[in-house]
Amino acid sequence: MFKQFELLVARSDAINQIKMERALEAMNEAGRRMLSMLPVLLHYHHPHLPGYISGEVPYGIANFQPDTSQRKILFTQTGHTAEPDVSEYCLSGVYTMGSTSSIGQSEASDLDIWICHNPALSDERLALLEQKCQLISRLAEQHGVEMNFFLIPENKFRISNRAQVGLDNCGSAQHLLLLEEFYRSAMRVAGKRLLWPVTPVEREDEYDAIAAALFSTGMISDNDWLDLGGVSRIPAEEYFGSALWLLYKGLDSPYKAVLKILVMEAYSAEFPHTELLAVQAKRWFQQNDDFGLSLDAYYLMLEKVTHYLKGIGDTKRLDLARRCFYLKVCDDLSRDGEPPHGQWRRDVITSLVNEWGWDSRQLRHLDRRTEWKVAEVKQAYAELVDALMQSYSQLIQFARRNNISESINPEDIGVLSRKLYAAFEALPGKVQRINLKIAPDLHEADLTFIQVPPGHINRPGWYLYKHSLRPVDIIGRAPLEYNSYVSKLVAWAYFNGLLTSKSRLHLKARGADLDLLNLQQFALDLATIFPVQLPPVGNLALSRPCEIRHLGIFLNLELDPTSHWEDRELAFDVDNSDVLAFGREQECLV
Repeated sequence: MFKQFELLVARSDAINQIKMERALEAMNEAGRRMLSMLPVLLHYHHPHLPGYISGEVPYGIANFQPDTSQRKILFTQTGHTAEPDVSEYCLSGVYTMGSTSSIGQSEASDLDIWICHNPALSDERLALLEQKCQLISRLAEQHGVEMNFFLIPENKFRISNRAQVGLDNCGSAQHLLLLEEFYRSAMRVAGKRLLWPVTPVEREDEYDAIAAALFSTGMISDNDWLDLGGVSRIPAEEYFGSALWLLYKGLDSPYKAVLKILVMEAYSAEFPHTELLAVQAKRWFQQNDDFGLSLDAYYLMLEKVTHYLKGIGDTKRLDLARRCFYLKVCDDLSRDGEPPHGQWRRDVITSLVNEWGWDSRQLRHLDRRTEWKVAEVKQAYAELVDALMQSYSQLIQFARRNNISESINPEDIGVLSRKLYAAFEALPGKVQRINLKIAPDLHEADLTFIQVPPGHINRPGWYLYKHSLRPVDIIGRAPLEYNSYVSKLVAWAYFNGLLTSKSRLHLKARGADLDLLNLQQFALDLATIFPVQLPPVGNLALSRPCEIRHLGIFLNLELDPTSHWEDRELAFDVDNSDVLAFGREQECLV
Protein backbone atom coordinates (compact mmCIF):
# COMPACT_ATOMS: atom_id res chain seq x y z
CA MET A 1 0.00 0.00 0.00
CA PHE A 2 2.83 2.39 0.88
CA LYS A 3 4.39 2.06 -2.59
CA GLN A 4 1.03 2.78 -4.25
CA PHE A 5 0.53 5.71 -1.88
CA GLU A 6 3.91 7.21 -2.80
CA LEU A 7 3.07 6.83 -6.48
CA LEU A 8 -0.25 8.67 -6.05
CA VAL A 9 1.44 11.47 -4.08
CA ALA A 10 4.01 12.00 -6.83
CA ARG A 11 1.26 11.94 -9.47
CA SER A 12 -0.83 14.41 -7.44
CA ASP A 13 2.11 16.82 -7.19
CA ALA A 14 2.75 16.59 -10.93
CA ILE A 15 -0.91 17.23 -11.75
CA ASN A 16 -1.01 20.21 -9.38
CA GLN A 17 2.00 21.65 -11.21
CA ILE A 18 0.23 21.25 -14.57
CA LYS A 19 -2.85 22.95 -13.11
CA MET A 20 -0.72 25.86 -11.88
CA GLU A 21 0.88 26.27 -15.31
CA ARG A 22 -2.51 26.26 -17.04
CA ALA A 23 -3.96 28.70 -14.52
CA LEU A 24 -1.09 31.13 -15.06
CA GLU A 25 -1.32 30.71 -18.84
CA ALA A 26 -4.96 31.87 -18.80
CA MET A 27 -4.20 34.97 -16.68
CA ASN A 28 -2.86 38.36 -17.65
CA GLU A 29 0.30 39.71 -16.07
CA ALA A 30 -1.57 41.30 -13.16
CA GLY A 31 -3.34 38.03 -12.37
CA ARG A 32 -0.10 36.06 -12.44
CA ARG A 33 1.59 38.54 -10.14
CA MET A 34 -1.29 38.54 -7.63
CA LEU A 35 -1.41 34.74 -7.48
CA SER A 36 2.35 34.56 -6.98
CA MET A 37 2.24 37.25 -4.30
CA LEU A 38 -0.67 35.76 -2.38
CA PRO A 39 1.21 33.11 -0.33
CA VAL A 40 3.83 35.71 0.60
CA LEU A 41 1.19 38.09 1.94
CA LEU A 42 -0.46 35.34 4.00
CA HIS A 43 2.71 33.61 5.22
CA TYR A 44 4.53 36.66 6.59
CA HIS A 45 3.31 39.32 9.00
CA HIS A 46 5.29 42.44 8.13
CA PRO A 47 4.21 46.12 8.17
CA HIS A 48 5.74 46.78 4.74
CA LEU A 49 3.72 44.04 3.02
CA PRO A 50 0.38 44.91 1.37
CA GLY A 51 -2.59 43.85 3.47
CA TYR A 52 -0.79 44.30 6.77
CA ILE A 53 -2.92 45.23 9.78
CA SER A 54 -1.82 45.48 13.40
CA GLY A 55 -2.88 42.94 15.98
CA GLU A 56 -2.66 39.17 16.33
CA VAL A 57 -3.42 38.39 12.70
CA PRO A 58 -3.14 34.64 12.00
CA TYR A 59 -0.29 33.97 9.58
CA GLY A 60 2.22 31.32 8.58
CA ILE A 61 1.36 28.68 5.92
CA ALA A 62 2.38 25.12 6.70
CA ASN A 63 5.41 23.92 4.70
CA PHE A 64 5.59 27.09 2.60
CA GLN A 65 8.97 28.01 1.15
CA PRO A 66 9.00 31.01 -1.21
CA ASP A 67 10.49 30.44 -4.64
CA THR A 68 12.92 32.82 -6.34
CA SER A 69 10.26 35.19 -7.72
CA GLN A 70 8.39 35.23 -4.39
CA ARG A 71 11.62 36.05 -2.51
CA LYS A 72 12.17 38.92 -4.91
CA ILE A 73 8.66 40.25 -4.17
CA LEU A 74 9.29 39.82 -0.44
CA PHE A 75 12.66 41.59 -0.41
CA THR A 76 11.41 44.40 -2.66
CA GLN A 77 8.40 45.04 -0.41
CA THR A 78 10.16 44.78 2.97
CA GLY A 79 13.49 46.33 1.98
CA HIS A 80 15.35 43.48 3.67
CA THR A 81 17.59 40.76 2.24
CA ALA A 82 16.50 38.15 4.80
CA GLU A 83 13.13 36.51 5.25
CA PRO A 84 11.07 37.81 8.21
CA ASP A 85 10.66 35.37 11.08
CA VAL A 86 7.55 33.20 11.09
CA SER A 87 6.79 32.28 14.69
CA GLU A 88 3.54 30.37 14.13
CA TYR A 89 1.79 28.38 11.41
CA CYS A 90 -1.93 29.10 11.67
CA LEU A 91 -2.81 28.39 8.05
CA SER A 92 -2.99 24.81 6.79
CA GLY A 93 -2.97 25.82 3.14
CA VAL A 94 -4.13 28.13 0.37
CA TYR A 95 -6.10 26.65 -2.54
CA THR A 96 -8.09 27.84 -5.52
CA MET A 97 -11.38 26.25 -6.48
CA GLY A 98 -13.91 26.69 -9.27
CA SER A 99 -12.86 27.46 -12.82
CA THR A 100 -9.19 28.24 -12.05
CA SER A 101 -6.83 25.95 -14.04
CA SER A 102 -9.79 24.43 -15.93
CA ILE A 103 -10.99 24.90 -19.48
CA GLY A 104 -13.56 27.32 -18.03
CA GLN A 105 -10.92 29.83 -16.91
CA SER A 106 -10.38 33.06 -18.83
CA GLU A 107 -8.65 36.37 -18.16
CA ALA A 108 -11.93 37.69 -16.77
CA SER A 109 -12.42 34.75 -14.36
CA ASP A 110 -12.39 35.55 -10.68
CA LEU A 111 -10.24 33.66 -8.20
CA ASP A 112 -12.07 31.83 -5.41
CA ILE A 113 -9.48 31.27 -2.69
CA TRP A 114 -9.88 28.86 0.22
CA ILE A 115 -7.69 29.62 3.21
CA CYS A 116 -7.82 26.54 5.42
CA HIS A 117 -6.85 27.25 9.00
CA ASN A 118 -6.50 25.87 12.49
CA PRO A 119 -10.04 25.50 13.93
CA ALA A 120 -8.76 26.60 17.35
CA LEU A 121 -8.25 30.20 16.17
CA SER A 122 -10.40 32.64 18.16
CA ASP A 123 -13.21 34.63 16.56
CA GLU A 124 -11.23 37.83 17.21
CA ARG A 125 -8.19 36.57 15.31
CA LEU A 126 -10.32 35.25 12.47
CA ALA A 127 -11.98 38.67 12.18
CA LEU A 128 -8.49 40.19 11.76
CA LEU A 129 -7.64 37.63 9.08
CA GLU A 130 -10.92 38.48 7.33
CA GLN A 131 -9.94 42.16 7.35
CA LYS A 132 -6.53 41.32 5.90
CA CYS A 133 -8.17 39.30 3.12
CA GLN A 134 -10.44 42.23 2.31
CA LEU A 135 -7.38 44.49 1.95
CA ILE A 136 -5.74 41.94 -0.38
CA SER A 137 -8.99 41.76 -2.38
CA ARG A 138 -8.98 45.54 -2.78
CA LEU A 139 -5.35 45.47 -3.88
CA ALA A 140 -6.18 42.81 -6.49
CA GLU A 141 -9.20 44.81 -7.63
CA GLN A 142 -6.98 47.84 -8.24
CA HIS A 143 -5.06 45.67 -10.73
CA GLY A 144 -8.21 44.35 -12.40
CA VAL A 145 -8.18 40.98 -10.61
CA GLU A 146 -11.18 39.70 -8.63
CA MET A 147 -10.19 37.62 -5.58
CA ASN A 148 -12.80 36.13 -3.26
CA PHE A 149 -11.57 34.65 0.02
CA PHE A 150 -13.22 31.94 2.09
CA LEU A 151 -11.89 31.06 5.54
CA ILE A 152 -12.30 27.32 6.07
CA PRO A 153 -11.54 25.70 9.43
CA GLU A 154 -10.05 22.23 9.06
CA ASN A 155 -13.06 20.69 10.80
CA LYS A 156 -15.72 22.64 8.85
CA PHE A 157 -17.14 19.59 7.08
CA ARG A 158 -17.11 17.39 10.18
CA ILE A 159 -19.42 19.60 12.24
CA SER A 160 -22.94 20.89 11.68
CA ASN A 161 -23.22 23.83 9.33
CA ARG A 162 -24.24 27.05 11.06
CA ALA A 163 -23.27 29.49 8.32
CA GLN A 164 -25.85 31.98 7.05
CA VAL A 165 -26.60 32.73 3.43
CA GLY A 166 -24.69 35.78 2.17
CA LEU A 167 -23.54 37.27 -1.12
CA ASP A 168 -20.78 34.63 -1.38
CA ASN A 169 -21.90 32.16 1.27
CA CYS A 170 -24.37 29.39 0.58
CA GLY A 171 -25.21 29.06 4.28
CA SER A 172 -26.99 25.85 5.24
CA ALA A 173 -28.18 25.29 1.66
CA GLN A 174 -24.95 23.52 0.70
CA HIS A 175 -22.32 21.81 2.82
CA LEU A 176 -20.79 18.52 1.67
CA LEU A 177 -21.56 19.40 -1.97
CA LEU A 178 -19.36 22.44 -1.49
CA LEU A 179 -16.55 20.12 -0.37
CA GLU A 180 -17.26 17.85 -3.34
CA GLU A 181 -16.90 20.81 -5.73
CA PHE A 182 -13.70 21.81 -3.97
CA TYR A 183 -12.20 18.33 -4.32
CA ARG A 184 -12.88 18.14 -8.05
CA SER A 185 -11.55 21.62 -8.82
CA ALA A 186 -8.94 22.41 -6.15
CA MET A 187 -5.44 23.63 -6.99
CA ARG A 188 -2.90 23.91 -4.17
CA VAL A 189 -1.20 27.30 -4.15
CA ALA A 190 0.72 26.73 -0.92
CA GLY A 191 0.55 24.57 2.19
CA LYS A 192 -0.45 21.00 2.99
CA ARG A 193 -1.36 18.40 0.42
CA LEU A 194 -4.99 17.25 0.36
CA LEU A 195 -5.41 13.74 1.72
CA TRP A 196 -8.73 12.79 0.11
CA PRO A 197 -7.52 12.35 -3.52
CA VAL A 198 -4.85 9.78 -2.55
CA THR A 199 -7.02 7.50 -0.40
CA PRO A 200 -8.41 4.37 -2.13
CA VAL A 201 -11.39 5.30 -4.29
CA GLU A 202 -12.82 1.78 -4.08
CA ARG A 203 -13.10 2.22 -0.29
CA GLU A 204 -14.78 5.62 -0.31
CA ASP A 205 -17.25 4.59 2.40
CA GLU A 206 -14.32 3.84 4.72
CA TYR A 207 -12.55 7.15 4.16
CA ASP A 208 -12.61 8.35 7.79
CA ALA A 209 -11.26 5.04 9.12
CA ILE A 210 -8.51 4.93 6.48
CA ALA A 211 -7.50 8.55 7.20
CA ALA A 212 -7.39 7.87 10.94
CA ALA A 213 -5.24 4.78 10.39
CA LEU A 214 -2.78 6.68 8.18
CA PHE A 215 -2.29 9.33 10.85
CA SER A 216 -2.23 6.98 13.86
CA THR A 217 0.34 4.60 12.34
CA GLY A 218 2.67 7.47 11.52
CA MET A 219 2.51 6.77 7.81
CA ILE A 220 1.62 10.41 7.26
CA SER A 221 1.91 13.50 9.48
CA ASP A 222 -0.70 16.05 10.40
CA ASN A 223 1.94 18.70 9.64
CA ASP A 224 1.99 17.72 5.96
CA TRP A 225 -1.55 16.61 5.13
CA LEU A 226 -4.93 18.31 5.23
CA ASP A 227 -7.90 16.08 6.00
CA LEU A 228 -11.20 17.88 5.30
CA GLY A 229 -13.27 14.69 5.37
CA GLY A 230 -14.97 12.39 2.90
CA VAL A 231 -17.92 12.90 0.55
CA SER A 232 -19.27 9.38 0.16
CA ARG A 233 -22.75 10.12 1.53
CA ILE A 234 -24.40 13.42 0.64
CA PRO A 235 -27.94 13.79 2.02
CA ALA A 236 -30.85 14.44 -0.34
CA GLU A 237 -31.62 17.88 1.08
CA GLU A 238 -28.27 19.21 -0.12
CA TYR A 239 -29.18 18.69 -3.77
CA PHE A 240 -32.27 20.83 -3.30
CA GLY A 241 -30.49 23.43 -1.18
CA SER A 242 -27.64 23.63 -3.67
CA ALA A 243 -30.13 24.17 -6.52
CA LEU A 244 -31.69 27.08 -4.64
CA TRP A 245 -28.26 28.57 -4.07
CA LEU A 246 -27.29 28.17 -7.72
CA LEU A 247 -30.50 29.88 -8.82
CA TYR A 248 -29.63 32.69 -6.41
CA LYS A 249 -26.15 33.01 -7.93
CA GLY A 250 -27.56 32.56 -11.44
CA LEU A 251 -28.80 36.13 -11.40
CA ASP A 252 -25.15 37.20 -11.67
CA SER A 253 -23.74 34.43 -13.86
CA PRO A 254 -26.59 32.63 -15.67
CA TYR A 255 -24.54 30.56 -18.13
CA LYS A 256 -22.45 29.02 -15.37
CA ALA A 257 -25.55 28.55 -13.20
CA VAL A 258 -27.41 26.58 -15.90
CA LEU A 259 -24.55 24.09 -16.15
CA LYS A 260 -24.21 23.74 -12.39
CA ILE A 261 -27.91 23.38 -11.66
CA LEU A 262 -28.17 20.74 -14.39
CA VAL A 263 -25.42 18.85 -12.56
CA MET A 264 -27.56 19.01 -9.40
CA GLU A 265 -30.54 17.74 -11.39
CA ALA A 266 -28.43 14.87 -12.73
CA TYR A 267 -27.16 14.09 -9.23
CA SER A 268 -30.68 14.02 -7.81
CA ALA A 269 -31.86 11.75 -10.65
CA GLU A 270 -29.20 9.19 -9.62
CA PHE A 271 -29.94 9.47 -5.89
CA PRO A 272 -29.31 7.51 -3.66
CA HIS A 273 -26.58 5.96 -5.85
CA THR A 274 -25.17 9.25 -7.13
CA GLU A 275 -21.86 9.12 -8.98
CA LEU A 276 -20.22 12.33 -7.77
CA LEU A 277 -17.92 14.11 -10.19
CA ALA A 278 -15.22 14.39 -7.53
CA VAL A 279 -15.25 10.61 -7.05
CA GLN A 280 -15.30 10.10 -10.82
CA ALA A 281 -12.23 12.35 -11.18
CA LYS A 282 -10.52 10.62 -8.26
CA ARG A 283 -11.02 7.21 -9.88
CA TRP A 284 -9.57 8.45 -13.17
CA PHE A 285 -6.62 10.03 -11.36
CA GLN A 286 -5.82 6.82 -9.50
CA GLN A 287 -6.10 4.60 -12.59
CA ASN A 288 -4.22 6.75 -15.15
CA ASP A 289 -0.69 8.09 -15.26
CA ASP A 290 -1.25 11.30 -17.22
CA PHE A 291 -3.34 14.46 -16.93
CA GLY A 292 -6.52 14.31 -19.03
CA LEU A 293 -9.82 16.09 -19.54
CA SER A 294 -11.38 13.68 -17.07
CA LEU A 295 -9.65 15.77 -14.37
CA ASP A 296 -10.94 19.09 -15.73
CA ALA A 297 -13.69 20.46 -13.46
CA TYR A 298 -15.67 22.19 -16.23
CA TYR A 299 -15.36 19.40 -18.76
CA LEU A 300 -16.57 16.95 -16.10
CA MET A 301 -19.73 19.03 -15.62
CA LEU A 302 -20.41 19.09 -19.35
CA GLU A 303 -19.96 15.32 -19.62
CA LYS A 304 -22.28 14.67 -16.67
CA VAL A 305 -24.99 16.98 -18.03
CA THR A 306 -24.65 15.54 -21.56
CA HIS A 307 -25.06 11.96 -20.34
CA TYR A 308 -28.08 12.92 -18.21
CA LEU A 309 -29.92 14.99 -20.84
CA LYS A 310 -29.31 12.41 -23.58
CA GLY A 311 -30.70 9.78 -21.23
CA ILE A 312 -33.99 11.64 -20.81
CA GLY A 313 -34.11 12.77 -24.46
CA ASP A 314 -33.94 16.50 -23.67
CA THR A 315 -32.18 17.80 -26.78
CA LYS A 316 -33.37 21.38 -26.20
CA ARG A 317 -31.61 21.79 -22.88
CA LEU A 318 -28.61 19.82 -24.14
CA ASP A 319 -28.13 22.38 -26.91
CA LEU A 320 -28.43 25.18 -24.35
CA ALA A 321 -25.95 23.46 -22.00
CA ARG A 322 -23.42 23.23 -24.84
CA ARG A 323 -23.87 26.91 -25.65
CA CYS A 324 -23.52 27.81 -21.97
CA PHE A 325 -20.29 25.81 -21.85
CA TYR A 326 -18.97 27.49 -25.00
CA LEU A 327 -19.82 30.99 -23.80
CA LYS A 328 -18.22 30.30 -20.41
CA VAL A 329 -15.03 29.07 -22.07
CA CYS A 330 -15.22 32.07 -24.42
CA ASP A 331 -12.53 31.13 -26.96
CA ASP A 332 -14.02 32.84 -30.06
CA LEU A 333 -13.33 30.07 -32.55
CA SER A 334 -14.68 32.10 -35.49
CA ARG A 335 -11.95 34.70 -35.05
CA ASP A 336 -8.42 34.21 -36.28
CA GLY A 337 -5.32 35.01 -34.30
CA GLU A 338 -3.58 33.81 -31.16
CA PRO A 339 -5.89 31.84 -28.83
CA PRO A 340 -6.66 34.09 -25.87
CA HIS A 341 -6.40 31.39 -23.19
CA GLY A 342 -3.96 28.78 -24.50
CA GLN A 343 -3.79 26.50 -27.52
CA TRP A 344 -4.88 23.41 -25.57
CA ARG A 345 -8.22 25.03 -24.78
CA ARG A 346 -8.80 25.93 -28.40
CA ASP A 347 -7.97 22.40 -29.53
CA VAL A 348 -10.47 20.91 -27.05
CA ILE A 349 -13.25 23.34 -27.95
CA THR A 350 -12.65 22.86 -31.69
CA SER A 351 -12.97 19.12 -31.24
CA LEU A 352 -16.20 19.49 -29.24
CA VAL A 353 -17.78 21.94 -31.70
CA ASN A 354 -17.03 19.58 -34.58
CA GLU A 355 -18.58 16.73 -32.60
CA TRP A 356 -21.71 18.84 -31.99
CA GLY A 357 -22.03 19.68 -35.68
CA TRP A 358 -22.06 23.46 -35.23
CA ASP A 359 -21.60 25.54 -38.37
CA SER A 360 -19.70 28.80 -38.84
CA ARG A 361 -22.89 30.87 -38.67
CA GLN A 362 -23.70 29.59 -35.18
CA LEU A 363 -20.12 30.18 -34.01
CA ARG A 364 -20.13 33.76 -35.31
CA HIS A 365 -23.43 34.43 -33.52
CA LEU A 366 -22.06 33.23 -30.18
CA ASP A 367 -18.68 34.93 -30.65
CA ARG A 368 -20.30 38.32 -31.14
CA ARG A 369 -22.21 38.12 -27.85
CA THR A 370 -20.71 41.45 -26.73
CA GLU A 371 -22.55 43.04 -29.66
CA TRP A 372 -25.93 41.44 -28.91
CA LYS A 373 -28.86 43.78 -28.56
CA VAL A 374 -32.30 43.37 -27.08
CA ALA A 375 -33.70 40.83 -29.59
CA GLU A 376 -30.87 38.37 -28.93
CA VAL A 377 -30.92 39.05 -25.18
CA LYS A 378 -34.69 38.47 -24.94
CA GLN A 379 -34.29 35.10 -26.63
CA ALA A 380 -31.34 34.14 -24.43
CA TYR A 381 -33.14 35.32 -21.29
CA ALA A 382 -36.22 33.25 -22.10
CA GLU A 383 -34.10 30.14 -22.71
CA LEU A 384 -32.03 30.61 -19.55
CA VAL A 385 -34.98 31.27 -17.26
CA ASP A 386 -36.94 28.39 -18.77
CA ALA A 387 -34.01 26.02 -18.20
CA LEU A 388 -33.42 27.25 -14.65
CA MET A 389 -37.09 26.97 -13.75
CA GLN A 390 -37.37 23.52 -15.34
CA SER A 391 -34.46 22.30 -13.21
CA TYR A 392 -36.01 23.95 -10.18
CA SER A 393 -39.29 22.16 -10.84
CA GLN A 394 -37.51 18.81 -11.14
CA LEU A 395 -35.69 19.43 -7.86
CA ILE A 396 -38.91 20.47 -6.10
CA GLN A 397 -40.35 17.08 -7.07
CA PHE A 398 -37.17 15.42 -5.81
CA ALA A 399 -37.55 17.27 -2.50
CA ARG A 400 -41.13 16.07 -2.13
CA ARG A 401 -40.20 12.47 -2.91
CA ASN A 402 -37.51 12.55 -0.24
CA ASN A 403 -39.47 14.51 2.38
CA ILE A 404 -36.96 17.34 2.50
CA SER A 405 -38.13 20.00 4.90
CA GLU A 406 -36.22 20.39 8.14
CA SER A 407 -32.60 20.00 7.10
CA ILE A 408 -32.08 23.45 5.59
CA ASN A 409 -32.40 26.46 7.83
CA PRO A 410 -35.92 27.90 7.21
CA GLU A 411 -34.47 31.42 7.24
CA ASP A 412 -32.05 30.47 4.45
CA ILE A 413 -34.91 28.97 2.43
CA GLY A 414 -36.85 32.19 2.92
CA VAL A 415 -33.97 34.42 1.83
CA LEU A 416 -33.16 32.32 -1.24
CA SER A 417 -36.81 32.01 -2.28
CA ARG A 418 -37.56 35.70 -1.86
CA LYS A 419 -34.55 36.60 -4.00
CA LEU A 420 -35.74 34.25 -6.74
CA TYR A 421 -39.31 35.53 -6.68
CA ALA A 422 -38.06 39.12 -6.77
CA ALA A 423 -36.06 38.33 -9.90
CA PHE A 424 -38.27 35.96 -11.85
CA GLU A 425 -41.89 36.23 -10.69
CA ALA A 426 -44.14 37.85 -13.29
CA LEU A 427 -46.58 40.35 -11.76
CA PRO A 428 -48.97 42.90 -13.27
CA GLY A 429 -47.13 46.16 -13.76
CA LYS A 430 -43.74 44.69 -12.86
CA VAL A 431 -40.86 45.61 -15.16
CA GLN A 432 -38.91 42.45 -15.97
CA ARG A 433 -35.17 42.86 -16.29
CA ILE A 434 -34.00 40.62 -19.10
CA ASN A 435 -30.25 41.25 -19.21
CA LEU A 436 -28.80 38.89 -16.60
CA LYS A 437 -25.26 39.87 -17.63
CA ILE A 438 -25.95 38.32 -21.02
CA ALA A 439 -24.67 41.28 -23.08
CA PRO A 440 -22.73 44.36 -21.95
CA ASP A 441 -24.66 47.13 -23.73
CA LEU A 442 -28.27 47.21 -24.94
CA HIS A 443 -28.63 50.95 -25.54
CA GLU A 444 -30.33 52.10 -28.74
CA ALA A 445 -29.72 55.35 -30.57
CA ASP A 446 -33.36 55.62 -31.70
CA LEU A 447 -36.51 54.45 -29.90
CA THR A 448 -39.95 54.92 -31.37
CA PHE A 449 -43.25 54.56 -29.48
CA ILE A 450 -46.30 53.95 -31.68
CA GLN A 451 -49.86 53.77 -30.43
CA VAL A 452 -52.46 51.55 -32.12
CA PRO A 453 -56.03 52.63 -31.24
CA PRO A 454 -58.95 50.16 -30.96
CA GLY A 455 -60.47 48.83 -34.15
CA HIS A 456 -57.25 47.88 -35.99
CA ILE A 457 -55.78 44.49 -36.89
CA ASN A 458 -53.06 44.77 -34.24
CA ARG A 459 -54.21 44.75 -30.63
CA PRO A 460 -54.65 48.24 -29.21
CA GLY A 461 -51.84 49.66 -27.14
CA TRP A 462 -48.25 50.77 -27.53
CA TYR A 463 -45.41 49.26 -29.56
CA LEU A 464 -41.70 49.95 -29.13
CA TYR A 465 -39.28 49.96 -32.08
CA LYS A 466 -35.51 50.49 -32.20
CA HIS A 467 -35.74 52.66 -35.31
CA SER A 468 -36.66 56.21 -36.21
CA LEU A 469 -40.06 57.08 -37.66
CA ARG A 470 -38.68 57.43 -41.18
CA PRO A 471 -40.55 54.93 -43.41
CA VAL A 472 -37.29 53.57 -44.82
CA ASP A 473 -36.16 52.72 -41.26
CA ILE A 474 -39.31 51.35 -39.68
CA ILE A 475 -41.52 49.77 -42.35
CA GLY A 476 -41.39 45.98 -42.16
CA ARG A 477 -39.62 45.97 -38.77
CA ALA A 478 -40.85 43.94 -35.83
CA PRO A 479 -41.48 45.72 -32.53
CA LEU A 480 -39.18 45.04 -29.59
CA GLU A 481 -41.93 45.07 -26.98
CA TYR A 482 -45.64 45.72 -26.50
CA ASN A 483 -47.68 47.07 -23.61
CA SER A 484 -51.10 48.57 -23.17
CA TYR A 485 -49.54 51.57 -21.37
CA VAL A 486 -46.77 53.76 -22.72
CA SER A 487 -45.43 54.37 -19.20
CA LYS A 488 -44.71 50.65 -18.73
CA LEU A 489 -43.02 50.53 -22.13
CA VAL A 490 -40.77 53.50 -21.37
CA ALA A 491 -39.92 51.98 -17.98
CA TRP A 492 -39.09 48.63 -19.60
CA ALA A 493 -36.75 50.34 -22.06
CA TYR A 494 -35.13 52.38 -19.27
CA PHE A 495 -34.56 49.62 -16.71
CA ASN A 496 -33.22 47.25 -19.36
CA GLY A 497 -30.69 49.77 -20.64
CA LEU A 498 -32.19 50.48 -24.08
CA LEU A 499 -33.19 54.00 -23.12
CA THR A 500 -30.28 56.20 -22.04
CA SER A 501 -29.66 59.94 -21.96
CA LYS A 502 -28.26 59.65 -25.50
CA SER A 503 -31.32 57.92 -27.01
CA ARG A 504 -33.44 59.88 -29.49
CA LEU A 505 -37.16 59.39 -28.84
CA HIS A 506 -39.85 59.37 -31.51
CA LEU A 507 -43.60 59.28 -31.03
CA LYS A 508 -46.73 58.52 -33.04
CA ALA A 509 -49.79 58.77 -30.81
CA ARG A 510 -53.09 57.93 -32.51
CA GLY A 511 -55.54 58.54 -29.72
CA ALA A 512 -53.53 59.84 -26.77
CA ASP A 513 -53.06 63.42 -25.58
CA LEU A 514 -49.31 62.85 -25.53
CA ASP A 515 -46.71 64.86 -27.39
CA LEU A 516 -43.00 64.21 -27.80
CA LEU A 517 -42.01 66.89 -25.28
CA ASN A 518 -44.07 65.28 -22.52
CA LEU A 519 -42.72 61.82 -23.42
CA GLN A 520 -39.15 63.11 -23.19
CA GLN A 521 -39.90 64.78 -19.86
CA PHE A 522 -41.43 61.59 -18.50
CA ALA A 523 -38.31 59.61 -19.48
CA LEU A 524 -36.10 62.23 -17.81
CA ASP A 525 -38.19 62.25 -14.62
CA LEU A 526 -38.17 58.46 -14.50
CA ALA A 527 -34.36 58.40 -14.68
CA THR A 528 -34.13 61.09 -12.01
CA ILE A 529 -36.29 59.23 -9.51
CA PHE A 530 -35.33 55.60 -10.18
CA PRO A 531 -31.68 54.48 -10.42
CA VAL A 532 -30.92 51.58 -12.76
CA GLN A 533 -28.12 50.21 -10.58
CA LEU A 534 -28.97 49.42 -6.97
CA PRO A 535 -26.78 48.00 -4.19
CA PRO A 536 -27.22 44.27 -3.50
CA VAL A 537 -30.22 43.45 -1.33
CA GLY A 538 -29.17 42.16 2.08
CA ASN A 539 -30.61 39.20 3.95
CA LEU A 540 -32.36 41.46 6.45
CA ALA A 541 -34.37 43.14 3.69
CA LEU A 542 -35.22 39.77 2.12
CA SER A 543 -36.52 38.46 5.42
CA ARG A 544 -38.82 41.44 5.99
CA PRO A 545 -42.10 42.48 4.32
CA CYS A 546 -41.78 44.41 1.06
CA GLU A 547 -41.20 48.13 1.33
CA ILE A 548 -41.01 51.07 -1.07
CA ARG A 549 -37.54 52.58 -1.63
CA HIS A 550 -38.27 54.91 -4.57
CA LEU A 551 -41.68 56.31 -5.48
CA GLY A 552 -42.91 58.43 -8.37
CA ILE A 553 -46.49 59.29 -9.27
CA PHE A 554 -47.17 60.39 -12.85
CA LEU A 555 -50.65 61.64 -13.73
CA ASN A 556 -52.41 61.93 -17.07
CA LEU A 557 -49.43 60.96 -19.23
CA GLU A 558 -51.53 59.49 -22.04
CA LEU A 559 -54.92 61.14 -21.51
CA ASP A 560 -55.35 64.77 -20.47
CA PRO A 561 -58.90 65.49 -19.17
CA THR A 562 -58.35 69.20 -19.87
CA SER A 563 -57.52 68.77 -23.56
CA HIS A 564 -61.08 69.83 -24.56
CA TRP A 565 -60.86 73.07 -22.55
CA GLU A 566 -59.28 75.03 -25.37
CA ASP A 567 -61.23 78.29 -26.14
CA ARG A 568 -63.67 77.45 -23.37
CA GLU A 569 -64.65 79.67 -20.47
CA LEU A 570 -64.19 77.87 -17.15
CA ALA A 571 -66.52 78.35 -14.22
CA PHE A 572 -65.41 76.99 -10.87
CA ASP A 573 -65.43 77.82 -7.20
CA VAL A 574 -61.93 78.72 -5.95
CA ASP A 575 -62.91 77.59 -2.46
CA ASN A 576 -63.98 74.18 -3.67
CA SER A 577 -61.55 73.14 -6.41
CA ASP A 578 -61.78 69.38 -6.09
CA VAL A 579 -59.66 67.82 -8.88
CA LEU A 580 -61.77 64.69 -8.71
CA ALA A 581 -65.02 66.67 -9.27
CA PHE A 582 -63.93 69.92 -10.84
CA GLY A 583 -66.18 72.82 -11.90
CA ARG A 584 -69.87 72.87 -12.62
CA GLU A 585 -69.59 69.70 -14.73
CA GLN A 586 -67.75 68.01 -11.84
CA GLU A 587 -65.07 66.58 -14.16
CA CYS A 588 -62.40 64.24 -12.83
CA LEU A 589 -59.01 65.72 -13.72
CA VAL A 590 -57.07 62.54 -12.87
